[in-house]
Amino acid sequence: MTNWNIACVLLDARDLLLLKGEKFLASIYEKSAYSVSALEFPLSSSYEIPLFLPQNIREDIREILNTGNFTLKGNLEKEVPKGMQVLLRLPGMYPENVAKLYTRADIDSVSDLSKAIRDGRIRKNREFGLRMEEQLRKSLLLYQNNTRELTLFDGYTYGNSIAALLKTKGVKRIEIAGSVRRGKEQVNNINFVVLSDGEKTKEIIKKSLSYKRIEKEVDDYISLKDKRNILLKFLIADEPYFSSAMIYYTGSKMHNIRIKEIGKAKGFECARRGYLLVQGEGEENVYEKLGMQYIPPEIREGEEEIDLSLRFSLPFLIQEEDIRGDLHVHTNFSDGMNSLREIKEESFFHKYEYVAITDHSSSLKIANGLSSKRLLKQMEFIDRINRERDFPVLLKGSEVEIHKDGSLDFGDEILSRLDFVVCALHSGFDSSAAENTAKIVSALSNKFVDVFAHPTGKMVDVRQGYAVNLSKVFEVAAKTGVAMEINLFPKRMDLSSGLVKQARRMGVKYFSVGTDAHNIGHLNMMGYGIKILRRAWLKKGDVVNTLNFKELKEFL
Repeated sequence: MTNWNIACVLLDARDLLLLKGEKFLASIYEKSAYSVSALEFPLSSSYEIPLFLPQNIREDIREILNTGNFTLKGNLEKEVPKGMQVLLRLPGMYPENVAKLYTRADIDSVSDLSKAIRDGRIRKNREFGLRMEEQLRKSLLLYQNNTRELTLFDGYTYGNSIAALLKTKGVKRIEIAGSVRRGKEQVNNINFVVLSDGEKTKEIIKKSLSYKRIEKEVDDYISLKDKRNILLKFLIADEPYFSSAMIYYTGSKMHNIRIKEIGKAKGFECARRGYLLVQGEGEENVYEKLGMQYIPPEIREGEEEIDLSLRFSLPFLIQEEDIRGDLHVHTNFSDGMNSLREIKEESFFHKYEYVAITDHSSSLKIANGLSSKRLLKQMEFIDRINRERDFPVLLKGSEVEIHKDGSLDFGDEILSRLDFVVCALHSGFDSSAAENTAKIVSALSNKFVDVFAHPTGKMVDVRQGYAVNLSKVFEVAAKTGVAMEINLFPKRMDLSSGLVKQARRMGVKYFSVGTDAHNIGHLNMMGYGIKILRRAWLKKGDVVNTLNFKELKEFL
């Protein structure tokens, strides 16, 4: 069982808890599941379960490792109506919507849901509307086609879990390719390139993974549909052509067409699986033999990168080692699970120079937001902890709520004493685009604001973002110098790479990256998130987190 499979069992429990209205406990399971997914080592025994996880979660994981399930989840499965559990299995279906359909529309089966959509009952019901009908249509289509879409976080962490597992089973080399490697925010399969070891390679794959069926199997390729309807594809390549196979199996269709045209013009032939028969010690070497500059995986989309590569004019994109700190982290002062000192200690192992402590402000009561009195007390603690060790420095910050009139939760007297101010909108989903835009613009005009957090407000599989004129927001941010956040929490991924590109075209100069960590395990999410930045063609100088501590203080 991979880490991702363990995390899925925990998330199943989260969904069942949400159906029973247990929101607080559900959030603990969700935060813990994301931490397990992001671990950089496989949980093969109870001795490896991280101690930062709550004790009840650690006990649940021990049960999962032994039996594949755990007691609380088993009890919930007996308590929650079967009809709700059936609806919950639809791809992209969020528990809140399941509960509404079950209790307010008397829908408890896939056939009931299909009929309700056909009859127009979903669209006409004020509780649901056209937008939800479109969401449900998509879920039904994926369900009927036995397919499932994954977020980049899921694809990245599941792919890494599979690769780590297969290496322990004897696979000599395996790399993630495809849309996950390119950093697409939404993926519908996970591709791998595996070093050939004869028939032994496919046997290891089949014996090591749990799956519903084999979709296709030939001598150098196998694809499996796993038990959650996720398609896993394995291209098996000989060592001399491994790098060329990686280029082909990573690139988009248009990218590969152009690469093959260039290769054939230089006299190279193609393998049966489509990749060029170009031997190389690495992908850089293969591109070099094609007369091209190395193209980073995240931008292999068949757009301008090909021509720039032929002219050796590609920019040098940001890398994970350029990141000097995390600029959005929560502690147990608000809705996080770890103390200030624990955050500082874990950040030291990430070799960070600084971490911004950005607990919620008082208006966000659901997240135990801090009053001005509690914030000042936290600032005292931060000063005391920073005196114990120079680096990483804990920045005194806050994720400050934007009010209906555009003012902020804290006045200038408090804001002026903070090192780092992140403003955010967690409400306004019933407000018009004009109203939301006006209050955001007002907040961005505050001289103490450094970053605008998760600018669209979307939550993956939970809700659409609030109505807002992002062009106007980007225009104001360009004038005020406020950085737009790229929030890496798996349910957010906000801004997307596409919106980052739009923001740059609108003149936005700076971007800030935050894991939105709610426990120390979430700090590992920077690894997958760097792909979103690179996919947006961001360079080191575009991202605030690449500044060293001295430069950051000057910037702020």
